[in-house]
Amino acid sequence: MQYLLDDRQMKAVDRYNIEEIGIPSLVLMERAALFVAAEGERLCPEGGLVRLVCGTGNNGADGLAAARMLFLHGRRVEVFLLGRPERATEENKVQRGILQKLGVPVYTAGGFFEYDKRESASLVVDALFGIGLSRPLEGEAAEAVSRMNEAGKAGIPILSVDVPSGLAAGTGRVLGVAVRADVTVTFGYEKLGMALYPGTEYAGHRVVADIGFAEPPDMAGVVRTFCPGERGWLPKRAADGNKGTFGRVFLAAGSPGMCGAAYFSGKAAGVSGAGLVQIGTARENVPVLQTLFPEAVVTVLDADGEPGKGSGETDARGQSREPFREGSGLLGRASVLVAGPGLSVNASAGRLLKMLLRERKACGIPCVLDADALNLLAGERELLAYLDEKTILTPHMGEMARLTGKTVEELKADPVGAARAFHETHGVVCVLKDARTVVASERGVYVNLSGNDGMATGGSGDVLSGIIGGLLAGGMEPFEAAETGVYLHGLAGDAAAERLGRRSMMAGDILEAAAGVFRDWE
Repeated sequence: MQYLLDDRQMKAVDRYNIEEIGIPSLVLMERAALFVAAEGERLCPEGGLVRLVCGTGNNGADGLAAARMLFLHGRRVEVFLLGRPERATEENKVQRGILQKLGVPVYTAGGFFEYDKRESASLVVDALFGIGLSRPLEGEAAEAVSRMNEAGKAGIPILSVDVPSGLAAGTGRVLGVAVRADVTVTFGYEKLGMALYPGTEYAGHRVVADIGFAEPPDMAGVVRTFCPGERGWLPKRAADGNKGTFGRVFLAAGSPGMCGAAYFSGKAAGVSGAGLVQIGTARENVPVLQTLFPEAVVTVLDADGEPGKGSGETDARGQSREPFREGSGLLGRASVLVAGPGLSVNASAGRLLKMLLRERKACGIPCVLDADALNLLAGERELLAYLDEKTILTPHMGEMARLTGKTVEELKADPVGAARAFHETHGVVCVLKDARTVVASERGVYVNLSGNDGMATGGSGDVLSGIIGGLLAGGMEPFEAAETGVYLHGLAGDAAAERLGRRSMMAGDILEAAAGVFRDWE
């Protein structure tokens, strides 16, 4: 796992290293500038012109130090300084004094607005603002950002220092206007705002530079994510195990005409390692499931959530199995409940969900609630009383809006805060699905970076609910199953996109790719 820090947490890391560990600020600055200059040299050929736009704070000082290194390494350099020089930080004044002694031109803001009359640069470096920006840009700063973006539109590469200017480091929100960088060199740790949308689009390719920070002893509350290429762990499989050993998933899914949701979720649970998948569904779905998923056991449920008259329990080959006796529970042999995909939101589905949640809580098994189960929760708030720390909710933004009463826009402005607040209020593991899915649990907050826009297709969420259910069946704790399931689901989406392209891939392709992802993760 790696950390994603917001602005407050990153400032605390700075303070710890400078004030408690005793690393001089200028030493950290020199190391940061080395990484910026190295990336600048990659983007700008020797002899090319680098135009740096620097503020008067320490982000600007990083840019000034990088300007010196680029100049000494054969690039032509000109610096535009925005802000009042007399109010600059001490580090900024030191770096500016060195440039002046080397004869590197440093222009004030007025000189910058002669930009259009100057020679076109080979590279523009944005070192205007760092992680501390909290208010919308205006005046000369907003104009400077607009000019840098114009250069980017003209094909000149833009390199941002630490965070693109105008981007909120903690949320990824654009503060009025922000630099659209091709590359951002960020220091010490990835910034949360550059991992979330829209910030990730403004940051471009992100380079995390190890400038020698010591990790503070307390990193509680810091958001986590899997490192690219990281291998986690999966539940161990006993060599002498049987299908009961590896867990039984009971899936309540699929109203008439919604068989696909039951199939995708159930098959994903099986692919994820569940020993047996039992699907409670509408009678009309049985023939299709018999064809698509012959390994499943199918229970036909009537409108009251009990096995249908005379139907009993059948497997997908149509063989009769012992029916549930009057008063026996649907979950008597289940180790995990997954409910919601294609379930519908009518009164009978509500009765079924209430019965399942009541029984699940009584027997103490974990559960995953998705899709229509979430919509039923939103409409029948008394059902929230059946939720606990073993419950995983997987809402997309629209479902979360119905659950919380907030607008989608409010949720998207701070998905980490929204997921964390829901977890703290209801005690559940909250998997808030979006382009960057957020998992909030007693372990903290996880933000998922795997996956792609090709996964925005019908059935993709059903596959995720099944994957999480299968991991739970194997013995993972709810927070582990949620975080790992979301990550592997995204990797399966990436594998499908690699094979088919993002435009053409569908949920079945994600499901097909999941088996290979699990194999590679063993």
